[in-house]
Amino acid sequence: MKGYKFDEHGDIVPVDVYIVWGAPASGKSTYAKEHMKPGDLIVDLDLIKQSISLQEKTETDDALLPVALSIRDHIYELIERRDIECDCWVVAGLPNKDERERLARKLKTDKLIFIDATHDICIQQAMNDRSRKDKGKQRKIIDKWFKQYYCE
Repeated sequence: MKGYKFDEHGDIVPVDVYIVWGAPASGKSTYAKEHMKPGDLIVDLDLIKQSISLQEKTETDDALLPVALSIRDHIYELIERRDIECDCWVVAGLPNKDERERLARKLKTDKLIFIDATHDICIQQAMNDRSRKDKGKQRKIIDKWFKQYYCE
């Protein structure tokens, strides 16, 4: 039954893959958490780094990034092959249109959900998020995302 699941009526249906994208601190993870069902798969690089470091998701050491990327890429391969039996929520920044489209093709989905938040809202949410300790770093990350997004 790889690539298929049972729906709420007991019918066999294909799994859905959603790409939730947008700026840092826009609410991507929150959206995925609010819309996922028990048993769904969440793929979020920040949460992968958190799980392998036991640090806050925004405070993980960059030395762990290659390992986290390898784990994420392996999960992407499972999704691509539909070697899964659950819906998947891919949470990513993806400011570049070509990169978004490439990932959507790879994961065989047209379900891209843009979390449309302004620069000011993202900054405000990051500053109010107690788990984001280095506020200056967060501001730079958000500024960089918007610069990349508007330059495409």
